Amino acid sequence: MSKEILVLLYLLILFSANILGAIGGFGAGLISIPFLTQLFDAKTVIMASTITCILNVWIVWENRKDIDFGQLKIIGGFMCLGLPVGVMGLKYMSVPELKLFLGAFMILLGIYGLMKLRHPSLEKYRFSRPALRVILFLAGVIQGAISSGGSLVLLYTQQEIRKKDSFRATLALLWTLVSVLTVIQYQMTKTLNAEAWRLAAVGVPAVLFGIYIGNKVSRRLSRQHFLYVIYLLILSAGILNCISCI
Repeated sequence: MSKEILVLLYLLILFSANILGAIGGFGAGLISIPFLTQLFDAKTVIMASTITCILNVWIVWENRKDIDFGQLKIIGGFMCLGLPVGVMGLKYMSVPELKLFLGAFMILLGIYGLMKLRHPSLEKYRFSRPALRVILFLAGVIQGAISSGGSLVLLYTQQEIRKKDSFRATLALLWTLVSVLTVIQYQMTKTLNAEAWRLAAVGVPAVLFGIYIGNKVSRRLSRQHFLYVIYLLILSAGILNCISCI
């Protein structure tokens, strides 16, 4: 494959993933990384993707009045408790098996969400507050281990943040902050390399254009259609996660 075609594919994947990510306030990395790791070195493209995720600050700024800071504190607090557990436990975990389990969980979560939209009576089955705190703690553990705690955070937010704009803005701020902290850690541990910065810089226009289109589309969606996109994103990311483990 020529270098020009490789770059074109890279930009197309980033553009498409960030349209979907901007609609939901999350998910660009979940969608793009399984494809991008087939084209580039996995560690390099994951670091580059983390850098470009900081650009979600655009979504945060446009929707700053809708951020639910109370929920953000709860999510961030419990995730921070789990993060060091995940980082320390990584050496004892089987990453492929963990990713496969997480992918299967996301598929079930996506199917469950779509079923709730078709059968509103399922809404009466809700997680208790202690269960939701445990879910956030586990999200921190998985985020610390394999940077994929987003699906468990969604299990919390889809129940606790009901407004579409608050959902998008709060998640966008959460993952912007997580991305900034992760990039700082990469830099401190001297993991971040010049190739990751170069790849991120090349992708900036595609990411920004994707966010721009996604923002436009999101404003036109009703809450019902918005939730369909969210659950389809989760389902797709779960399938991609499982495929990447095969």
